[in-house]
Amino acid sequence: MTYEEFKSQYPVRLNRQQEEAVRQTDGPILLLAVPGSGKTTVLVTRLGYMLHCKGIRPERVLTVTYTVAATKDMKARFVSFFGEEHADKLTFRTINGLCAVVIGTYARQKGTEAFALLDDERQIKSVIRDLLARTGTAFPSDQQVNDARTHITYCKNMMLTEAEIHAHKVDGMDFPRVYFEYQDFLLRSKRMDYDDQMVFTYRIFRQYPDILAHFQRRWPYICVDEAQDTSKIQHAILRLLASASGNIFMVGDEDQSIYGFQRRGPRRLWSSSRFFPMQRS
Repeated sequence: MTYEEFKSQYPVRLNRQQEEAVRQTDGPILLLAVPGSGKTTVLVTRLGYMLHCKGIRPERVLTVTYTVAATKDMKARFVSFFGEEHADKLTFRTINGLCAVVIGTYARQKGTEAFALLDDERQIKSVIRDLLARTGTAFPSDQQVNDARTHITYCKNMMLTEAEIHAHKVDGMDFPRVYFEYQDFLLRSKRMDYDDQMVFTYRIFRQYPDILAHFQRRWPYICVDEAQDTSKIQHAILRLLASASGNIFMVGDEDQSIYGFQRRGPRRLWSSSRFFPMQRS
């Protein structure tokens, strides 16, 4: 199908900048888009273009979104544009959903049992509160518990070394002790939190090239929505996954990151990326 046929058959209404981004399917692409400029429409249309004009099989495309709700919305948008024929063959996942698949595959292939996911935030904060009290913070406040939780996430997402964590200071607590005792608790109970999912996935990809190659073959085309909200370790995972094909399409707005420590723009992921700064129509 030609692009003109594609535009005639499907509800494609794009401006010149958007069309240029949609039709770039090979290599690393970064689309910097301000709010209201139609970046989701571009991403969804690009998926349709890849399938219908470039002949790329839907099973070979991975779309990473920031939330579970966004994965459902993205799929629904695709169906509204292009119907249900290919929707179930495309993969829409959060970064943690992707990591769960990788860890599950590792466990099956290596004959081991993956740690259970500790996803109850109340339980996590209860453990942290106890650890704060045990490590010298008398009667820890809710704010101190939240601070410790945030800094634990920071350390894992920013890939801090053990030495860097030992040097990491947080007012009102012995943070390094809290961090390492929290990790000991997870290890003893054979659990992992959402941040550990990413840490384990990165280690798997680095230590087991056969598993990395398996997923590189499975998804040689990667699309990333809300790229400004990906942390350092998320960037590292995506970079490894895309390193074989080089085909990664990232959409983001550097001014819209919801977490301060994640404001490491997607521009730094691929030094040779082609950039498409997109404004409102």
